[in-house]
Amino acid sequence: MKINTLVQSISFILEQKNTALDKLSILKLIFFADKYHMMKYARSITNDTYYAMQYGPVASNVKNILDFDFIGDDEKVYIEKYLFKDGNNINIREKFKNYNMLSETDKEALEFAYENFGEYKTFDLVDITHKFYEWKRFENSLKNGLTREKILEEDFFTLTDFKNNPYKNIPTELVELSKEFYFGKVV
Repeated sequence: MKINTLVQSISFILEQKNTALDKLSILKLIFFADKYHMMKYARSITNDTYYAMQYGPVASNVKNILDFDFIGDDEKVYIEKYLFKDGNNINIREKFKNYNMLSETDKEALEFAYENFGEYKTFDLVDITHKFYEWKRFENSLKNGLTREKILEEDFFTLTDFKNNPYKNIPTELVELSKEFYFGKVV
């Protein structure tokens, strides 16, 4: 996990929206981008550990950044240079001149997330993430009091069937190749 990649991913989403966003919305949009990138390119943008929680999938290090829960002084300085808390929202303090930590495919995935899910309200995003297998697998455990369950990496390659699911546009063969490449074998 690289703090600068995570901060640039958050900032990229905020620049697409061109306004502050609440933590939950950012977490959902990052999840949508990571899922897209895994399915299409066999790599996560954030390289984060995901947990299924009450309000859907959560990238743990992205959450820490959005909570301004710092690992060390260097990380604090870097994060606070670019992001700040604006009430209950996160906003951009300073724009990046270029997103040198994000590849073209990372930006593509972040744009996909914004274009397909960026106009939804926070709890609509939560409802949408509750349709995905990454969360569905743990729905009963979470409803019975568990606070979080680690999402399995192979679940990012699972296509959940629901109306207007934009991931359906990624060819199944490509998803299978990405999965094989990611795990280094046929799973």
